[in-house]
Amino acid sequence: MLRGIWVALVLVVATIATGVPAILFGPLSPSGDFVLRLARVWSRVMLFATGAKVEWAGLERARGAAPRVYIANHQSFVDVWALLRILPPQTRFVAKQELRRVPVLGWAMAAGGFVFVDRTNRTRAIAGLRAAAETIRAGRSVVLFAEGTRSRDGRLQPFKRGPFHLALEARVPIVPVAITGSWRILAPGSLRVRPGPVRVEFLAPIDPAEHPPGDVAGLLARVEAALRARVEGP
Repeated sequence: MLRGIWVALVLVVATIATGVPAILFGPLSPSGDFVLRLARVWSRVMLFATGAKVEWAGLERARGAAPRVYIANHQSFVDVWALLRILPPQTRFVAKQELRRVPVLGWAMAAGGFVFVDRTNRTRAIAGLRAAAETIRAGRSVVLFAEGTRSRDGRLQPFKRGPFHLALEARVPIVPVAITGSWRILAPGSLRVRPGPVRVEFLAPIDPAEHPPGDVAGLLARVEAALRARVEGP
């Protein structure tokens, strides 16, 4: 519990220290990548504070400037820090609308061109996904968490269809990202922090063009199967 309180304090200080410059100077950066570079500093600090020892695999699938849709499972806040630490600075996250209202953090995300989706309203959710598609057409990659919420036990939760609608519309490679171990370090809804290993594996890309237009169910099933094999095993 004491370490959890310390991590919470570090989070507040690190968010202010990197978020305020992002808010002030992020809009001055034509590419917006300045904010992502600050976010990398933020993520390094938080990984150190939590004691997360991250191992990345398949990094050749996360390099280069070619746009991709990264679809990951979600176990903990640690997932975000682990991905920010390694993905190219032209990558943007797709986040729930509620985060936009979080002081400093949400404002910095907005300054960096993160895409917010209102999951409580179908019309606005579709508009958010279209904004993500525009981000991809501008040459950037995006990250989405397919479950829409963090797992309580490390097992996959039901996948949302939105990320796969986006992938079919964007027609760029999907890179499934399997994350394991992070829920043990910082479980959802808990202040208990237990340092330990985390594995982030970028799996073989999946080409949406191999699926007919509108085949959301088929694409979802294919990505889910790839992630389940890594996250939960055979």
